[in-house]
Amino acid sequence: MASRLSNSFGFVLIILSIAVITAFALARQQTTQVSNLTDADLKDLVISLERTTCYGNCPAYKLTIYGNGRVEYEGTKNVELTKKKEGHLQPGALKKILAAFDQANYFSVKPYTYDSCTCTLCTDMPTAITEIRAQGKSHRVEHYYGCRCAPRELWQLEQEIDRVVGTDQWTGDVSKQGPFGTTCFDR
Repeated sequence: MASRLSNSFGFVLIILSIAVITAFALARQQTTQVSNLTDADLKDLVISLERTTCYGNCPAYKLTIYGNGRVEYEGTKNVELTKKKEGHLQPGALKKILAAFDQANYFSVKPYTYDSCTCTLCTDMPTAITEIRAQGKSHRVEHYYGCRCAPRELWQLEQEIDRVVGTDQWTGDVSKQGPFGTTCFDR
């Protein structure tokens, strides 16, 4: 009798393990991947990155990137050019940005705003707002830089967009600009 119960328990354990593995595999398949968009999908692709001001001299501007490679820039404050400019990305450059969205698992990233932050919070910081519209889906993430619990991949995505686009051609060197009077505390 004990061996029959042991075999039944082992069988149930195997079935449960298979069910869990299958559920995880299906969840991964349902994650939106944008790095493998077709040429037809790229026609409707729109990516944006907006950086806001802070208490200090943080650069404020907005980038809009289209699937055909067109880039629109509009500088707002604390940048070299505070007007609209256009540029163009090669397809390989656009694929690098799309790969960064996938690396960040972007469609599952939640907003990290000043009000919703649940970890260490620093005052007077800028916000980066990213958004992507692809394949009939859209996702927008507000990332307040004073919220220290945002995933590293989100920070990397924002930096990669700027790097690949070459935003500094319009903003100038903003590496020494930033917030003043920042205070941090745990929430």
